[in-house]
Parts: sequence; structure tokens; C-alpha cells
Amino acid sequence: MVICRECESEFKIISHQHLKYKHSMSVNEYILKYPGCNMGYFEMCETQKITVFNKYGVENVSYLNEIKEKIIKKNTGKRHSIDSKIKMSKSHKGKILTEQHKKNIGLSGRITIEDIKKKYLLFSRIEELRYNPERLKDREIQVHCKNHNCKNSKEKGGWFTVGKWQLSDRIRALESENGNEASYFYCSEQCKSGCILYNRRTDYLLKEENKINSSEYNLFRKHVLYRDNYICQFCGDKATDVHHERPKKLEPFFALDPDYAWSCCKKCHYEKGHKDECNLRKLADTICLEQNNKRVICQ
Repeated sequence: MVICRECESEFKIISHQHLKYKHSMSVNEYILKYPGCNMGYFEMCETQKITVFNKYGVENVSYLNEIKEKIIKKNTGKRHSIDSKIKMSKSHKGKILTEQHKKNIGLSGRITIEDIKKKYLLFSRIEELRYNPERLKDREIQVHCKNHNCKNSKEKGGWFTVGKWQLSDRIRALESENGNEASYFYCSEQCKSGCILYNRRTDYLLKEENKINSSEYNLFRKHVLYRDNYICQFCGDKATDVHHERPKKLEPFFALDPDYAWSCCKKCHYEKGHKDECNLRKLADTICLEQNNKRVICQ
């Protein structure tokens, strides 16, 4: 045990937290004020070396990856007892955190775009994400508003900062087995209430018996292109795509009706075909297979 010369209290070690919050001084300031003082770190290191050597047969565990993995597995999911929680609560009581400390705590628990792309493959294919250019250090995630008339929509080239719960709800709707493809991103209640996709469900096309198979769609596509002589009905260039006048998500019964479709090139399909309506994802030709728990492969 060592004694703090400022308050005459006994500790195993004189920590920097004690000096900072109790005496408003750093470790260096304490050492300069009391040169040659014992802070307990040397004894703690020696005790730790003996304990580690007796348990693992080495003095330094950090070089043994296998032992590190065992320690991580052992502590994963471990919960603190009520007594430990009470002790931690008392030790943190009265502490005043700096603004930088609060910011660091918030950043440590914030999910990144890189993590989302690795963990949620289907979500990453559908939704476009970026960091706020004005706050890159804060890793503030931005998305497009689903309402095509909004200035923050993809059609208008806009972005808005998404909330944590909005992001998690959208991921759950796409990645979960019981998801319904909904929970779209909206920047305001006005955009939500004014969007025709709000509260819509895609259950009809998600049922196996109602899915449009590739042979049916290819026959429909070839018929429309042949009817229009492979000419884009917008600009007159060579047509490669088929545009649906009635979106498949909203009116699936007209998905293979050639009277409500026409030929167009890829450029016009997005710029003109979806200019005044929502840009809907092609569910009919997408088959998602879930493998290895949450690993999604689309083909």
C-alpha cells in the first residue's frame, strides 16, 4: 500500500484519475512536487508478472495471441455483479467530464460506414451512405431522403444526417428474416406523409409463388424492345432497358404488361424515366440467400 501525500489516503497505486479529479493535478505535477515518491506502479507490475507467470508460464501475455484470444472469449458476454456496479457507480459519482471526453465516448460507440459495408451486404447495395463533408472527424453518416420531391433526395442530389434509430430500423427491415423492406429514410415528417411509399409493403412480390421468374421477365423485355425497334423512346439512341410506367412495387399486377412499358437507354431510364417518381429497386429478379448467419449473397 502507498500513501498519497496530498490527502494522506492509502491506495494500491496512486492513479492519474485520483490526482486529476481529487487534487486537480497530473502525474507529472505530482512527481515534480514530491520527487522520489512511491506511487505503487513498480510493485503492481512485479505482482502482475508473478501472477501471469504462475497462470500462463510467461511474464508478458501480450505476445501470446492464443492466450489473448482465450482471455477475450472468457470475458465476452461477462456481466458485472450488483456489488461491482454499485462500486463503479460510487467511484464515478461527482466526476466532471470534459467536452472532449464526452465527444470521445460518443465516437467510440458510433458505427462507421466501413463496419456497415462489412456486416450488412444487402443494405450496402441498396442504400448510399457518406460522411458529412463538414464534420468528417465526427463520422456523421448521411443518406438520401426517400421522398423524390425533397431537396435531400437522390433524385435532387441531396443528403441529410440520419439518426441512430432510423439507421438501425432500416438495416433491420432489409437484413432481418422477418423484414418487410420498409422503414425508408425521411428527413422530416412532411416528407414521410407526402411519400407514396410510406407504409407500403412488398409482401406480394416477396412471396415465392408471386415472384416473377427470369424467363418470364426476359420474354417480356424482349417483346417490348422488339416492339420499339430497340430505340430509346426518350432520345432515339439504342435502347437497352425497359421502363415500367406503373412501378412494380406499387402495382405488381402490371409488372409484365407491355402496354405499360417502353424501351429506353440506361441514361434516360434514370434521368427521365424516374425523374418524377420514386426510383424503386428491382425486387422481381433479386433472390437473396442467407448463409452463415448474417452473410447475404445476392444473385
